[in-house]
Amino acid sequence: MHIGELAREAGVNIQTIRFYEREKLLPQPARTSSGYRDYQPRDLDRVMFIRRNHEIGFTLAEIRQLLELHAALENMPQPMRHRPAEVREIIRLGRERLAQVNAKIGVLKEMKKQLEALVRHLEQSALITCPVAQSDGAATSRRPPRSLSRTRS
Repeated sequence: MHIGELAREAGVNIQTIRFYEREKLLPQPARTSSGYRDYQPRDLDRVMFIRRNHEIGFTLAEIRQLLELHAALENMPQPMRHRPAEVREIIRLGRERLAQVNAKIGVLKEMKKQLEALVRHLEQSALITCPVAQSDGAATSRRPPRSLSRTRS
């Protein structure tokens, strides 16, 4: 697929795709014989992964680490016990990211709770108007304004 199609499918603009490439978050795609970028479905998956994680508050540096974690897992030979240091590093990074996700969930839950309380309070509150303003409005509507009720002598 071309860059425009990738951008449309991922819900981002073309400049975002180019930015991800410059930042090495998205690998440089192959080029067609006419020079157009030629993206694969895995590129769409990667852009969607980047976008989703960015939307929930991860920085690009953190997203890069997550991508590196995924790449390390993909390249890890089976069984993984042959490289315990790498496995420990992946586990450490995974736990770090998990802690960040849990922290964000906690913040979002608190925000939700506060927003629900605010909406409930506003829904239960009756609109209050000033009684003086109501009586002044009623009084002035029954009699003409002062300037018209006075006659000059």
